[in-house]
Amino acid sequence: MPIVNLGDVRLYYFSVEDDDFSQLKVRLVKQDTGFSHFYDVKTGRTVKDFVLDDGKQVATLCRVTLIKKDGRYSPRIRLWKRDKTKVEPNVVAMEVIDDVVSTREVKAIVDTNECHGNFWRVINFLQSLSVVSLPDNHFRLVDDESGQLAQLLQGKDRRTVVEAVREALGAQLTEADIKLLANRKKKLEVFGMLLTDERFFEEKRVRFGKNGNKAGPEAVWQKFFEDNTWIFGYGLNVVSCQAVKDGKLEQITTGANLFGGAGKRIDALLRSRGFVSSLLFCEIKTHKTPLLAVEAYRPPDVFQPSDELSGGLAQLQKTVDKAVRDIGDEFHRLSSPDGTPTGVEVAALKPKQVLVIGSLKEFEAEHGISRERATSFELFRRGVLDTEVVTFDELFERARFIVQDV
Repeated sequence: MPIVNLGDVRLYYFSVEDDDFSQLKVRLVKQDTGFSHFYDVKTGRTVKDFVLDDGKQVATLCRVTLIKKDGRYSPRIRLWKRDKTKVEPNVVAMEVIDDVVSTREVKAIVDTNECHGNFWRVINFLQSLSVVSLPDNHFRLVDDESGQLAQLLQGKDRRTVVEAVREALGAQLTEADIKLLANRKKKLEVFGMLLTDERFFEEKRVRFGKNGNKAGPEAVWQKFFEDNTWIFGYGLNVVSCQAVKDGKLEQITTGANLFGGAGKRIDALLRSRGFVSSLLFCEIKTHKTPLLAVEAYRPPDVFQPSDELSGGLAQLQKTVDKAVRDIGDEFHRLSSPDGTPTGVEVAALKPKQVLVIGSLKEFEAEHGISRERATSFELFRRGVLDTEVVTFDELFERARFIVQDV
């Protein structure tokens, strides 16, 4: 925490750029007021103001006061600029403006254009705290016509809304279409929570576990993607895909299997939609699987892939190789376990291979992105032939693209 010396006055502020957010705890200031601030356990100082920008004469600050209610804290935020040329600690920077018509309606302004990134770092920090409650209202900007339409349809029954939207679009939009799109948006929210909310992820592990044991992290993703194959269908290649059999992504591909032959299992086996289908083999790890080794292979800028990344690629490629050798390059009719044809024909000529693993957030450093680590990963995966390496956050963004304008 920086110490600003102004004569005999010493001010303690939290620098968003330099200080450690993980050292901050909530601390009650006054019992009778219920007001609380943050407390830096490393320096033993109360933190009221976060320094967003520290200029030579003026500093831009964000004051956060916490009000306790129902066992949680609600933040109150004030943006202000401190005049550093004054000895007094809380002198607000003033600016004289001309008294003309265009400025008479200006009451107050705090320009955060140069430090908007640091401001959102403070907001993200508040959002990450389980003891802090933020408003969960959702906002969406609409033009005047859209706003008028929404107002006219408010309170109307579902059939009326569907008819109005169909008329506006000039298309045969059904209620089933609306349900499908709404469901995908909801599933996208679940996807995001699995990526960012550890408590939510652990709840899913407990739910999917057996005999009182938690399910493995990979099993959570397996179940989620199995329920939402549309994410793979549109997210991993341009051609629409679906599960090969019974909606199950995981299949045995060699041995006593879908094609005939014992025991190579793939996390996700999909086929393209069409008269003749091509295959897509996918290996699924977890969003926390490391992408690179911790230490540099050749300091300071060469990082090798993690054992999990290189091992996952080897596992996927070996599985595909065995499956293709069993199936052959010609068309193959899929069969049920009892030998009954399913009516699906697939071609295994150079099937697409995808490894879903880790997150690009791994390359976030204290002051931005670690360019050397990110570059090492990008060069590695671009050099891998016939196999696409996709991170979970990239897959999420692809899925969001599907429904972003709906």
